[in-house]
Amino acid sequence: MGDVAVQAPESSERVNSIGRIFGVLFSPQATFQSIARKPTWLAPILFLTLISLGMNHLLATRVDWRSYIQTQLEKTGRADQIPNEQAMNRVVQVQKYIRYVRGIVGDLFAALFGAAIYLGIFNLLVGADLKFKSVLAVVSFTMMPTAVKELLGIGILFFKDPSTVNPDNFIASGLGAFLGSNVPNWVMVLGVTVDLFIYWGMILSVIGFHALNPKKIPTKTAIAAVVGVYVVSVLLAVGLTAAFS
Repeated sequence: MGDVAVQAPESSERVNSIGRIFGVLFSPQATFQSIARKPTWLAPILFLTLISLGMNHLLATRVDWRSYIQTQLEKTGRADQIPNEQAMNRVVQVQKYIRYVRGIVGDLFAALFGAAIYLGIFNLLVGADLKFKSVLAVVSFTMMPTAVKELLGIGILFFKDPSTVNPDNFIASGLGAFLGSNVPNWVMVLGVTVDLFIYWGMILSVIGFHALNPKKIPTKTAIAAVVGVYVVSVLLAVGLTAAFS
């Protein structure tokens, strides 16, 4: 009896999650094709959470929150509402707690919410028949540019004078870092969304969603979905900030 070559099924593909984390940054097309065949999301979320917790810990402990809160109240015409010493201490503690909560669950929540949005867009509008796990995997790995930004931020926060740290713009990667501190809050929010790392993540998103179903999600459809979600998100953020500032 002759030897018979047996092809291993796609499900047996060996997954190197660490390799994928770096692969999406340097070889995104091949990496997302691998993710499409065997989606994983836990490793990138844990990686993002670890880095985010480290960065938010530094923000919580090194930012001059008293000056930041006072500046925010003055910008919104509420200088008369600046709290007294005791109340200010409570507000500062709340800000620090918020940073830790963001560090622990912020990336997971963002990934789950983003995956739900894109799952609805691609399944309802173009009939891509995607699974939630696959979309969550793509979204999780497209957040890797955020990890790069936060790693750079950690290095900056270690050496920067705490009195000069702006928690909204801890690294000069977007328009918001050049607007100054006296612009209205809604302008600052708009500036924060014009960011190189956000655009890097959007490019990865287009590549990743296309890899999930190339026939139903051609590149132009992926671009339309990603840009559409970005524009709507920016408009909502700017509009809500303007309304409540």
